[in-house]
Amino acid sequence: MEMRQLHYFVALAEESSVSRAAVKLSVAQPAISRQIRMLEEELGVTLFHRTGRGMKLTSAGSFFEGRVRQILNDLGELEHDVRQLKGVIEGKVTLGLPPTESHILVPPLLRALRASHPGVDLRIVEAFSGDVSELLTTGHIDVALFYKAPRTKHYVADELLHESLYLLQSGASSQPEQETLSIADLADWPMVLPSRRHGLRALLEQMCNDVGVDLNVEYEIDSLMPLVRMVEDGTAATVLPYNAVQREIEEGRIVATQIDPLQLRRVLVLATTTHHPVRTAMRIVAQLCSDIVRDLVADGKWQGIIPKT
Repeated sequence: MEMRQLHYFVALAEESSVSRAAVKLSVAQPAISRQIRMLEEELGVTLFHRTGRGMKLTSAGSFFEGRVRQILNDLGELEHDVRQLKGVIEGKVTLGLPPTESHILVPPLLRALRASHPGVDLRIVEAFSGDVSELLTTGHIDVALFYKAPRTKHYVADELLHESLYLLQSGASSQPEQETLSIADLADWPMVLPSRRHGLRALLEQMCNDVGVDLNVEYEIDSLMPLVRMVEDGTAATVLPYNAVQREIEEGRIVATQIDPLQLRRVLVLATTTHHPVRTAMRIVAQLCSDIVRDLVADGKWQGIIPKT
């Protein structure tokens, strides 16, 4: 049994396709098929069902996958720990976060890492909050920022920021007379919002149901920039955190009206996976994320309240 075979096996289990696994590993498809066949012959069991829809793990394959992942994680930790003996912090870290936070947090984070810990190799995964939470739960990312969800045993999370939400309209639209809106006021505007799989949409609808009003959702878009452009051109209004459109607000292209934070706000959490031990590089990335968010809030560049610890 070779390490190469184990890496090929894990990639194929994740992708359920020899062609996709080959692309992921940058190797030829026949090489993967040959190594998996040799691995099955050595073990004396079938690891995959070959179907018209791809490669599916057998019961033996599922058992084998769990043990293989643990072995590969342990070897990665061993390599990491030995490298740290020379006094330089190194390691790969995958950070997941929503697009509304990515554009404001990632640039200063990358600059800080390069300046203080150039040996840390950071990979960024941008996805909806619920998808980020799922990726963390399954161990596909190491550190994450997402909006508060039910706790699980698969990650450890701490509240990082209580974030206000705003009604956003085109700068050319007639604006609300009041400085702060209630949840019930949102029914007065045609909306463009993400679909119901998005945590923000679910939160809005829950809060509106609680006060007996319905949102007037005319468009659904699961992509931040097209949604913002529709608001900017006056097609519809939306609800987002201030920092998601700060530039557009400062340039007068969008106007933001705060929704009563006692009625509606989101809790941003910072979390690390429990699928493998927390490495030094992971701690550094998590701490930098926390420090940068706090600095941005203190400078007025991120609208929110840091919870007391």
